[in-house]
Amino acid sequence: MKRYMYGLGIMVGMLGCVVSRSSEEIELAKRTVTIEKLRQHTEILADDSCQGRKPFSEGAQRAVNYIAGQMKEIGLKPFRGNSYLQEVPLVLSVTEVSPEMCLRTPKQNRILRRSDDFIAFTARIEPSIEIEEAELVFAGYGIVAPEYGKNDYAGIENPQNKIAVVLINDPGLGKGDDSYFKGDVMTYYGRWTYKFEEGARQGLKGVLIIHESYGAGYPWSVPQNSAKAKLYIDEDQQNYTCALTGWLQADVAGTLLEDCGLELEKLKEAAKLPEFHPFSLKSFVSVSLKNKFVKQTSPNVIGYIEGSGKTDESIVYLAHWDHLGYGTPIDGDSIINGATDNATAVAWLLETARCFHALKEKPRRNVIFLSPTCEETGFWGTKYYVDHPLFPITKIAAVINLDVIPLWGENKDVTITGYGHSTLDESVAELASAYDRYVLPDPDAHNGMFYRSDHFPFVQKGIPAMFAKGWNDNRRHGKEWAKEKIKHYWIEIYHKPTDQTHPETDDYGGLMQEVKLFFDLGYLWANTEDYPQWKPESEFARILER
Repeated sequence: MKRYMYGLGIMVGMLGCVVSRSSEEIELAKRTVTIEKLRQHTEILADDSCQGRKPFSEGAQRAVNYIAGQMKEIGLKPFRGNSYLQEVPLVLSVTEVSPEMCLRTPKQNRILRRSDDFIAFTARIEPSIEIEEAELVFAGYGIVAPEYGKNDYAGIENPQNKIAVVLINDPGLGKGDDSYFKGDVMTYYGRWTYKFEEGARQGLKGVLIIHESYGAGYPWSVPQNSAKAKLYIDEDQQNYTCALTGWLQADVAGTLLEDCGLELEKLKEAAKLPEFHPFSLKSFVSVSLKNKFVKQTSPNVIGYIEGSGKTDESIVYLAHWDHLGYGTPIDGDSIINGATDNATAVAWLLETARCFHALKEKPRRNVIFLSPTCEETGFWGTKYYVDHPLFPITKIAAVINLDVIPLWGENKDVTITGYGHSTLDESVAELASAYDRYVLPDPDAHNGMFYRSDHFPFVQKGIPAMFAKGWNDNRRHGKEWAKEKIKHYWIEIYHKPTDQTHPETDDYGGLMQEVKLFFDLGYLWANTEDYPQWKPESEFARILER
């Protein structure tokens, strides 16, 4: 039985023991990292020749070859034999949805327009799916959470013939405090993936989520742009997915509910209550979907440092290599280069690996450097890895993930996305203070970003994960400047051709900060027999017993 670290004082004491015995060697290892190398990796991976790094493209293969070549040059051990690649078997499903969805409400028949009014897709590996006059039920937030006394599906009869209409996010949104669920901090119950998963567990024919930008954390254009083609791991999808999944645009959903004599805003409040029960909307929906499938593989890139303890325990560093390929042109440029999403983080991953390799005395635990494929389409590379790991998944002490790292220079903050889940928070806070940095809980936690990057499949297995970066308090320009930059980023840069490198103005100082800080964090947890602990209030605290 391994020991667990319960208090900050114990953690600080262990930190001192680990760092003091080889602090000079650690500093020398960190000096092997240079701004020039961080810039080289980023600019190569974000170059037009990589074609936006969309899986299965020639440009993606160039990026994969570069990352694997750098892992070999650094001196990492390959994943299997002489190869740094773990091929992930995938099915690309291209869905053609009928241009119209027909609704028969108590008041009238309505025709919804594909893309403008509704988004629909299926994860079932079937050539066609016909939804004919399926009954709609309003199921609140689509949540089954016994710890909150909440079951939004209680009493639904014959669910195989019904499609649930559910609200985005969870009942805590807008409460103003954390007295119910976690207030404005989204739990996994609020994530769209959970709602589709729970609908399948309930045996429903389908789930349609009412989309609102604030609760979702992204505008309607995001599901619009991602609905037609979907990737899945090449295995049977039948037993854990509904026949129909998708979204209703909020105004359209409001009109549907008005036809039923209901008001969306009032339903939101009613659905927050533990005593809420689902009910029929006495409305029926018809729509058809036709699928074409292509089976392909795309690689995870993996190298590792073998631990000195000859153990099967490990820590994992993560930074996905894939991006979106081509998109809507901006000023004649259609390549979505993904400089900050996620070429900068891959540069961080490689240079953190260089630090570990430079150590004369290797850490006790194995240190894995995993650059997964298909993060942008559902974490499929990471989901495959957690089921086919290099070392046992239950022996992973911690996961450290970076994603979306801008080149704005040094920061004072370390914004933790998912703050409050595990004692990794205290580890980072103690280490950050040595760099005159402080920990900041994510001020936009309502958008559920903790559930939207590659560490999350590990979290679902019960492994504590750190997903953090500095960007809310720029050391040179301050908080208000950073706030405006972040706002501009999400509107003008994120997932657009404008996510490029700018050699004349890019400042890699912040990226260098993350190499040093998260090298320290990994070194700490790679040199102990302890494990970080889930905090009792985390919904993932009871998944894994070690």
